[in-house]
Amino acid sequence: MFPNTLNTFILLLFATTAFAQQGHSTYRDTFCNNQTVLVGNQIFNSSNPTGTVILLGAAVGGIDSVIHVELMFNPVMEATLNQTLCEGDTLWVNGTVYHAGFYLGEEFIESGSVNGCDSLIHVNLKFRKVFYDFQQVICEGDSISINGHVYSAFHREGTEVVPNGVCDSIIQVKLTALPIPFSILKDTLCPGGSIVINGNTYDEKNRIGFELLPNAGSNGCDSLVQVNVSFRELWVYLGEDTEIIKGDEICIQELYGMNPVSLVWSPTAPCPDSSCLSQCIIPLKSLSFTLTATDSTGCVLKDDIRIRVSSKNRVYAPTVFNPDNNFPNNRFFLGADHGVRLIRRIFIADRWGELLYDVKDIFPNYPDSGWDGTYRGQVMHPGAYMFWAELERIDGTTFIESGSFSLVR
Repeated sequence: MFPNTLNTFILLLFATTAFAQQGHSTYRDTFCNNQTVLVGNQIFNSSNPTGTVILLGAAVGGIDSVIHVELMFNPVMEATLNQTLCEGDTLWVNGTVYHAGFYLGEEFIESGSVNGCDSLIHVNLKFRKVFYDFQQVICEGDSISINGHVYSAFHREGTEVVPNGVCDSIIQVKLTALPIPFSILKDTLCPGGSIVINGNTYDEKNRIGFELLPNAGSNGCDSLVQVNVSFRELWVYLGEDTEIIKGDEICIQELYGMNPVSLVWSPTAPCPDSSCLSQCIIPLKSLSFTLTATDSTGCVLKDDIRIRVSSKNRVYAPTVFNPDNNFPNNRFFLGADHGVRLIRRIFIADRWGELLYDVKDIFPNYPDSGWDGTYRGQVMHPGAYMFWAELERIDGTTFIESGSFSLVR
């Protein structure tokens, strides 16, 4: 047998042999199927293992030599190496390094087969991806969880190892944080005004705050707005609510902390003439006025005043009088406010009930119509006396006043 070398070309030359006398010989041998054998002028291989070679005049005596060739070709052993490795691993095959960048090849191993022939290994490797780059853009304030770890603007980079059977996955995390847009919203409102931002109301009790507006930034992130509202120093004032007695006069003087361009009274102003210096009225029933004032900036302010009119008129009766005093203190008479226009009847009696004075339809506040302390021309004695009076108001209603007083000398 000849040495087994891949693609070996073997040349055989024959000299005179013991068979030369007959001119015939037989050649038997074993080779690998990747070898080629030249016998005389003929080629033998795994596809042409047998034949007859005639060598002219090659035998002793100058006769032709006939060689009967009977060869056997053993197959070259071939194998395929299919294997899956992890990215980053290496594999040595027949002295050659295979890796993720070089994973296909063929390796010949001389005399590596059990029959002495060469071996051929087809290398076909696969590498599982292990390293991953995770890059993402987030907004400041947002966070993302990777492999149970939280990444944010304050923790942007890291390496995560995710168990995955034979090959663990290695994730290189790198985040880019976009800043949250920030702006300041300033506005000046009218007194009593308000503005709603992001569902929150800003008014005179809540003037400053921060609002996070979802996805409102030009970069798609939330937008942070500082709200700062102020209010114009404007006011209108009609006075405090008050109570008066029916018949009294009340004057309404409107005051402004603004330059009104429009004034609207409801109901109509007591004095619709703009030349009036004050709004003076004598109300007979309770009422209220509302003044709506508008300035040049469009601010609308209102104020109202409520006037309660009481029917309990003021009646003044002396508790002591002396007929010997100077006029008008020498008379017993009733005084009243402007809501009383007439005393329909008044009478005075002594403590035993004897009627001493009875007068009808006189005016209050007139001493001339009062009692002078006499009865039938006689001066009454000092003592206690009683009075009773029916009075009529300016609206026609009546009421009763009564009491006692002392006559002294």
